[in-house]
Amino acid sequence: MPDIHVVRSYGKINWFLSIGHLRKDGYHEICSLMQKISLYDEIEVVLAPSDSITCNYSVPVGEKSLLGKTLATLRELYPCLSGIGLAVKIRKRIPPGSGLGGGSSNVAALLLSVPAFLGLPDVRQKVVALAPALGSDVPFFIHKVPFALVRGRGEDVVTLHPSPSYFLVLLFPSFPISTAWAYRKWDEELGNFETLAQEGRRALDRFLKNGNREMFEKAIWNDFEPLVFRYYPVLKMYREILLGLGCRKVFMTGSGSTLVGVVENRGQGEKVVEELSQRGMNAILTSTLVEEL
Repeated sequence: MPDIHVVRSYGKINWFLSIGHLRKDGYHEICSLMQKISLYDEIEVVLAPSDSITCNYSVPVGEKSLLGKTLATLRELYPCLSGIGLAVKIRKRIPPGSGLGGGSSNVAALLLSVPAFLGLPDVRQKVVALAPALGSDVPFFIHKVPFALVRGRGEDVVTLHPSPSYFLVLLFPSFPISTAWAYRKWDEELGNFETLAQEGRRALDRFLKNGNREMFEKAIWNDFEPLVFRYYPVLKMYREILLGLGCRKVFMTGSGSTLVGVVENRGQGEKVVEELSQRGMNAILTSTLVEEL
């Protein structure tokens, strides 16, 4: 058994995101087209006398944090871990509060990789059952598929084929957006956007029925955009800049704050990133994953 285990924890984008009603358990129904991207965090796990979690970003790491609850879940799945300490070191490239699912991906990576690291039996079905309690995006990452339709509170994951292949420019605003804040505002102002949400659903249905690339791009949709753009109008300016630089489609992923620009190829994407850098904006070029790594 190696002394140090290192695993990559990939991000995701929401090509489509529709918000449904508030459930009795306090979560919203969602319907989303999710796809993993090549941008990843790196997680290092080492056996230690006691638990510790460190990160190059300021994120909660205590027992009650998402990461702390993940270690507790591992011990619920594997009681033999109760006498073993785990030192977890996270090097994040995916900014917290960016809508790219970095936190949920970290959770899934730990739940799947630590047992493998220690040679423990695979209890994937139990992991799948516990995953939704740790976050609506966690089941998508647990299922280890690159592209899927995600429904319910996130636990209903349906693999879709083929996975679309795109180069993407990610523009990172200087501020994060809290997912909890976005859902709270959605509840307060749902009626303002209900008609737009229905239009988005029809576009998704047409893609799922016909499945071609043209229909796919027409299905790009995010219910949160009108709401979040109203509170963060600078995002509208960023969207216009990306469109002006030649991005074919521009949309916000998750509850923000990252904007995604679809480009024709790597060369165009590199030019867009260079132009944004010259204007003092933080952007990178990435691509969709078309197979699980």
